[in-house]
Amino acid sequence: MTTPRLLIVFVAAFIAMLIALIPLSAVLGWSSLPLAAERVEGTLWGGRLTGAAVAGQPVGTVRTRLEILPLFGGVVRLRTETKGPFTGKARLISAKTRMGADLVTGVVAVEGLGLPDATVRLDNVTAAFDRGRCIRAAGKARAQVGGGGVLPQPVELTGAPACIDGRWTLPLSGETGGTRVEVQLGFSPDGAWRNELILIPTDPALGQALSASGFTQDGDRWRRVTEGRP
Repeated sequence: MTTPRLLIVFVAAFIAMLIALIPLSAVLGWSSLPLAAERVEGTLWGGRLTGAAVAGQPVGTVRTRLEILPLFGGVVRLRTETKGPFTGKARLISAKTRMGADLVTGVVAVEGLGLPDATVRLDNVTAAFDRGRCIRAAGKARAQVGGGGVLPQPVELTGAPACIDGRWTLPLSGETGGTRVEVQLGFSPDGAWRNELILIPTDPALGQALSASGFTQDGDRWRRVTEGRP
C-alpha cells in the first residue's frame, strides 16, 4: 500500500474511533429518532438505555451499537437489542427528514392501545417515515388477542404492515368462536395512535354486550375506534 493510501486509511480509522467514542446521549439529542430513556449510558460504539421508550411506547432496556460507515453520509443507524415490553432486535435509522426502523424482530406486549390483552410477534418489520408520513412498511406480524371481556376466548390474528393515510398501520385479522376479528392499529412517528377494532359475530345475541362495551353497529359489523398519544 502506498504512503498516501496508508495515510487515508489511518485518518479514516482515527475519525471512526473518535466518532465511536461520542456519548450516546449526545446523538439521541440531535437525531430525529423518537427514542427516550430514563437513563442513557455509554458511547455510540456500545451504549445502554434503561427505561427506554420509542415514540412514547415503553420498550424496556436497550443495548445499542452504531454502524459507523453510514454516519459519514449523514445517516444514523443504531442496531439494538431490547428486553422488556418489547424483547427482540431492531435497527433504528435517522437521516435528514427521514426516520424509522427496520429488521424489527421480536415480541411486544401491547397495553393501552384499545386491544384486549394482546401480544404481537414481529418478523423483519420495517417502518419508515418522511416528514412525519409513512413511506414504507414491510414484514409480517402475528398477534394473540383476547382472553377476557368482549373476546372471552383468545384469538390468533395475522397480517402485514402497510402505510395507510400517512400512518404506519398494522392490519390484523382472524376468527374465534364464530366471530370474525379485524384490527387496524396505526402509528405516527410522534407516538399518536389510532386503533379500529371490528367484530363480526354470527350470534346476534352478542350485540347487546358489544354495544355496552362501546361498539357501534354497521350492518353485521361492530366497530370501536380508540385514539391516543403519549
